[in-house]
Amino acid sequence: MVEVTSVNKGQLREIYPDAQVKKMASSDSEVLSIPMDEGYLWIDKKELSERERRLLQMFVPNEKIQQGATHEWYGILFKQQPVKKEGTFRVIQIQLQKKADFLLKEWKQNFQEMFPHWVDLFFYTERDVLLVEQQAEANFSIEELEGIFLTLDADFETNSKVFVGSFYSSQENLAELFLEEQEIFQEELDFVKSQHVFSIANVALHYYTKTKMQKSAVIQNYKKNLVIDQEMSDIIQTLWSNQGNISSTAKELFMHRNTLQYRLEKFQEASGLNVRHMDELILCYLLLLN
Repeated sequence: MVEVTSVNKGQLREIYPDAQVKKMASSDSEVLSIPMDEGYLWIDKKELSERERRLLQMFVPNEKIQQGATHEWYGILFKQQPVKKEGTFRVIQIQLQKKADFLLKEWKQNFQEMFPHWVDLFFYTERDVLLVEQQAEANFSIEELEGIFLTLDADFETNSKVFVGSFYSSQENLAELFLEEQEIFQEELDFVKSQHVFSIANVALHYYTKTKMQKSAVIQNYKKNLVIDQEMSDIIQTLWSNQGNISSTAKELFMHRNTLQYRLEKFQEASGLNVRHMDELILCYLLLLN
């Protein structure tokens, strides 16, 4: 593979201004995914001449798309092929950073032993893995999966980021649902830096409101005039995680309840927002997120 230097990366962005930078490589055969420091540059092949395609292909690593293409669920998720087995399934997306001496066979074996209800497991790029799991009485929770992946990372000297999809019936359009979940995973990786494993519930407010809020003159005016220092930011986020409960928030922040009440009153005087009311707490929380 030809190494893409910082100079020619910049040139590619200038030559192809419609190209998009994404966190993951594209699984679409009609999109070239060129590795960048910040992710991958997606270039639509339909916009390229045959000569350009051959030239740019030199920048694309030899990823395991072909290996993934032999799996049944690759066809279901990427090619919209029908599901042969009825049931309810979820897709767990894994972005895996690994060393050159990575023990792939042993890593896969661990997965198959830990997830008794798995139906497919495959790499679809060099570092992107899909685990398809059927719904059962004993599927792991987000908290349990966090512990599992921390253990796997320690055992195999890897670094995982994991998105746990929702369970969907085989009668649904699984390819369409997976495509949206894949986009959510790509877009929200930076937002959940402290978490190894997350689901749509962890990022829904941020993901589905950020575009609208960025375009809102009212919200931008709020952000410009609302001063939230680090202490108040911590209070709002902790209050949110405790569903507005003052006592639990004070305990988590190692703050006396009366001191917390005083901070909230001062913030209300300065901003006009009473975060003891859930509607106003949600607004402040969204302002912090976006």
